[in-house]
Amino acid sequence: MPEQASALQVGLRLAQVLEENGVAYAIGGALAYAQAAIPRATLDVDLNAFVREDRFPALFLALRAAGIEFDEARARQEAKAEGMFVVWCDSVRVDVFVPSIDFSWEALNTRRRHEVRGIQAWFLSPEALAVFKLLFFRGKDLVDLERLVAVQGSRLDAGYIRRKVVEMMGEDDPRVSAWDRIVSDHMPR
Repeated sequence: MPEQASALQVGLRLAQVLEENGVAYAIGGALAYAQAAIPRATLDVDLNAFVREDRFPALFLALRAAGIEFDEARARQEAKAEGMFVVWCDSVRVDVFVPSIDFSWEALNTRRRHEVRGIQAWFLSPEALAVFKLLFFRGKDLVDLERLVAVQGSRLDAGYIRRKVVEMMGEDDPRVSAWDRIVSDHMPR
């Protein structure tokens, strides 16, 4: 029986194919987190595809070039309605996020290039990753943020992250107070 592909292997394969097809992207989620903080296990790939609707055909072509079969009409519909769609590459779930908020374009401009296993790939910056984790605001995201702040320390632009969340959610949003607490409790002094 052939070995199952890991999320990292799938993420790197997608990175190569997207680059070959001229599709702007950044790997997010736990794979990006591993570049900025403490690696943790994951079974899926979060892929940010920085394309407007008129570029969906190029994105879909790249996904097919990676060996992914999916219903393009459904993917287009879900992307428009939810800002993301799900595909499967081998046995790995891939959450494909397309820009649904203005901050997505800022995430494109702040992404970072890393070499992983001899492959160059784009990943969300620690700051963009933090903003997205605050927007999702799940328990596991808050734990990841605590570790991210502790590992990144002063390299992390905590003020920028706070400003972006305030711009989107307002000063009184619980995400802002959670971020303030995380920075206060976990930023190395």
